[in-house]
Amino acid sequence: MRNTRKILTLLFICVLATATLLVSGCTETVDDSGDMNNEEMGTEIISINDVANIEWQWSGLIETEPASQSVVPDPQSYTIVFNPDETYSIKADCNVGSGSYTLEGSDLTLLPGPMTLAYCGSDSLDTQYLSLLSNVTTVSMDNDQLVLGIGKNGDRMLFVKEEISSDSNEESETLSFNGTISSLEDGDSYPMFLLESEEISSSGYTEGIKFVISEETVIVDPNGGLFDSENLKEGMNVRVFFGPALTRSIPPIGQAELIQMK
Repeated sequence: MRNTRKILTLLFICVLATATLLVSGCTETVDDSGDMNNEEMGTEIISINDVANIEWQWSGLIETEPASQSVVPDPQSYTIVFNPDETYSIKADCNVGSGSYTLEGSDLTLLPGPMTLAYCGSDSLDTQYLSLLSNVTTVSMDNDQLVLGIGKNGDRMLFVKEEISSDSNEESETLSFNGTISSLEDGDSYPMFLLESEEISSSGYTEGIKFVISEETVIVDPNGGLFDSENLKEGMNVRVFFGPALTRSIPPIGQAELIQMK
């Protein structure tokens, strides 16, 4: 009888030890899995050098509720350019504008600025484009595509890039300079003004740049309202958006597409 009890006791101890080992093994497996998940969910750090000075063209939209993916018919009509000075410029079909941004790791916030408010037609996506940009929260790169995350539901805007080059004469490109209006004059057909700044001089235009104000030039005040060209005066600080084509004269002459009052 006494031997039977010893045998039962030994069996109980063996069963208890085996169970303890199994529980310990399961616990270690769960912890390893957790470590792997943490590594996979690591935050991707985006450098401004990865996205700046590139014309990003909106090519598609991925939505989660309901799940769908759409293609933008004319990507070149909906663009965004990030500048190294934490500002950006955008084109939304027939409208153009600019603003500032903050980038911390993969977190991106676009702060709105002056924007033209022309009607681009019933088929335009300008309203949707601007609405999506106002809700951007993250930025990432995927196979040379710029991906902007929208809100918290997982929607994503996809962009393809078009490099900006000062030697290119493509009409779709838009450049910009900050400066002060140093003089105004009446041209042969349209008025012009001379824009000067350290930014312009450091770009090689030591005598400044003259800009033509045509019927297609849009001028907006700091609040985004339209501004009359006749009210432009010497000493005003502005940001001028223009096509890359400049004359070879000194100073060079370009066509102002958008003038933003400071």
